[in-house]
Amino acid sequence: MNPQIVATAEPTSAAAEVLVLPAAAQVPDRESAPLPASLIAGIAEHQANSRAHNTTRAYRSDWEGFERWCDAHDQVALPASAETVAAFLTDRAAVLKPSGDYAYSPTTLARWLTSINARHRAAGHREPGRMPMVATTMSGIRRGHARPTRRMAPLLLADLKKVLTTIDSTSYPQGIIGTRDAAILMMGFAGAFRRSELASRVLGDITLHPEDGLHVRLLTSKTDQEGRGSVKGLPFGSNPLTCAPCSFLRWVRVLDAAAFESRGAMMRLLRESSIDTHICQAPAPQLQRLDPKLPLFRTVRRGGHIGTAFLSGSAINDVVKRRLEAAGMDPTRFGGHSLRAGFVTQALRAGASPSEVARQTFHRNLNTVLIYQRESTPLRQNAVTRLGL
Repeated sequence: MNPQIVATAEPTSAAAEVLVLPAAAQVPDRESAPLPASLIAGIAEHQANSRAHNTTRAYRSDWEGFERWCDAHDQVALPASAETVAAFLTDRAAVLKPSGDYAYSPTTLARWLTSINARHRAAGHREPGRMPMVATTMSGIRRGHARPTRRMAPLLLADLKKVLTTIDSTSYPQGIIGTRDAAILMMGFAGAFRRSELASRVLGDITLHPEDGLHVRLLTSKTDQEGRGSVKGLPFGSNPLTCAPCSFLRWVRVLDAAAFESRGAMMRLLRESSIDTHICQAPAPQLQRLDPKLPLFRTVRRGGHIGTAFLSGSAINDVVKRRLEAAGMDPTRFGGHSLRAGFVTQALRAGASPSEVARQTFHRNLNTVLIYQRESTPLRQNAVTRLGL
């Protein structure tokens, strides 16, 4: 039977019509059979995959922290009242460091609130963050705790060149780590990668392109959690020192020698390696021999043994700090994000538009790019430069 359209007693417009389903559709005459356990498990797996692993882990940790606070203060965590959540935020916002600064930033508190909302939403309860008392409390905390956002300093091209020239990539075994770190710095800068994106790449993600240089595929990223996929192009550089394809292939040659050659061959490879010569147009049979599923950037022991484990985002951060310190720069001002920030800043200073920058960074919101423009290139398109001072 088809659904019937019936009018209300006093219709005022077509919008006043009410859709009435047949009685059989309104009241099932039987209950559904139990679903197979395999389908139930599949549903749970898809739900678990609906968020990135790091996001899921953060939500769980944040929620457990909220539960502990509720236990300590004899409050119900689920469902939590507006008063409970507002009290939690107020209490945490008041915690001070020994220096007298606030221990938790408004950004951290907002993330905790997001996790609390997510747990309530998953359990079918109203999100506390949407309740007026909680929203106004969070707004007041933001106003009261307002302070400049601490950002990593951008690593600009001139400083990147300086750092690259200080890296030992020819001696054994230091040259193994040096070749890896140079590739991390150069690919991270040219690709404007987040450190997690750089750390999670496998060899199969990288394709040599005869005209573009490198194509680097990202199946997931911060702005592509569902894994639709995207490709970044890392072009050939005029200078072999700052040519991303060259730095990549130098590291690939080291990986190949570690997998298939003797220690003597590795030592010879490093000794003959040069940052003054392009290798990006040479054949690369090593890519065909190496397992495409293995991590691109891996752990390396002091003796030069290359492992099979991914470098973490934290390790990428440490590489940047260590290499900049060795070049005489202040490591406290820089970190893994300095490569991405350096790309954005350098591109804006070179005259690139925010949309051109976002083409490489994959920023969804151009206002985020404009933050870099305001903070790192304050004189660009600024009337003060026209005053003749």
